[in-house]
Amino acid sequence: MHDQNTLNGPETFEIISSKEKPSVPLIVHIPHSSIFIPESERLTFCLSDQELKEELLLMTDRFTDDLFSKAVELGGTLFVNRVSRFVFDPERFPDDESEPMAIKGMGAVYTKTSRGNPLRVNNFSLDDRRRVMDQYFNPYSKALEEEVTKTLKIFGKCFILDGHSFPSIPQPYENPDSNRPDICIGFNSFHASDDIVTKIENICKSNNYASGRNEPFSGSYVPLKYFQKESKIKSLMIEVRRGTYMNESEGVANKQYDQTKNLISEIIEQVIYLTFNRQPV
Repeated sequence: MHDQNTLNGPETFEIISSKEKPSVPLIVHIPHSSIFIPESERLTFCLSDQELKEELLLMTDRFTDDLFSKAVELGGTLFVNRVSRFVFDPERFPDDESEPMAIKGMGAVYTKTSRGNPLRVNNFSLDDRRRVMDQYFNPYSKALEEEVTKTLKIFGKCFILDGHSFPSIPQPYENPDSNRPDICIGFNSFHASDDIVTKIENICKSNNYASGRNEPFSGSYVPLKYFQKESKIKSLMIEVRRGTYMNESEGVANKQYDQTKNLISEIIEQVIYLTFNRQPV
C-alpha cells in the first residue's frame, strides 16, 4: 500500500506519493491502466457486455499502475487515470483537428473500437463530446499540468515518465510492419537526452530485454503548456510489451511478471540517478 493517496472527482484520477512530500521531481503518468467505466458513460456505448470486455482486454494497459509503482517508494509521484481510455484518453490532443488518431475515431473521446467499429450510440453528439471533455478530460489535464508546475517550482526541474504497455500482435489500427521489442522507449529530443535513452537501452540489454526507440510508438507526454517550450521538463515514455508480464488472452499476470516489474524499477532508479544527481531514497 502507498502512504498517501488523493482520489479526485468521481474516481477520475489518483495522485499517489509517499507520506512525506515527494523527495525527487519525478512524476510517473499512468493513463491507460483502468477498466472502470462509470455507468452513465456505459450507457453511451453501443457494445454488448461481451464486446466491451473484449475491447477492454485489447486496449487496456493492465497492471502498469503496479509495474511502475516503485516510483513512490523512491520519492516520486504516480498520477494514475482511474477511468478507462474508452471514456476519455488524456494523452490525445483536445481538438480532433490536431490529433492524428481522430481520423480512426480515437481522439480525446473515442467513437470507434480497435477494429474500427462504432463504439458510441447513434445519437452521441458533439454536445455529448463536450460534456465528456468538461467532466473528465479538462479537469484531468489541468490537474496534471498543475502537478508538473508545482514540481517545477519546488525543484527547478521535472521528469515525466509515461508508463504504457502494448500488445504483442499489432492492433488493426496500428502499422502491422513495425518492430515490437520488449521495451519501447518513446521520446521527443527536446525533452529527452540521448544519454538517458542509451542508459535505459543498456539496462534492458543487461536484463535480456530487447528495446527499441520510438517504435512501435513514439513521443512522450508533456502538458501542452510546456510542450517543446520548457527544457527543464524532461519526458520519456516506457512502453512494455504485454507478453513480457501477462497472459494477453486472459488479462492475468504471467510467470515473468516480477522480472519485468524489477526491470521497470531499475529503469526508474536510473532515471532518478541520472536526472537528479542523487541516489534514490
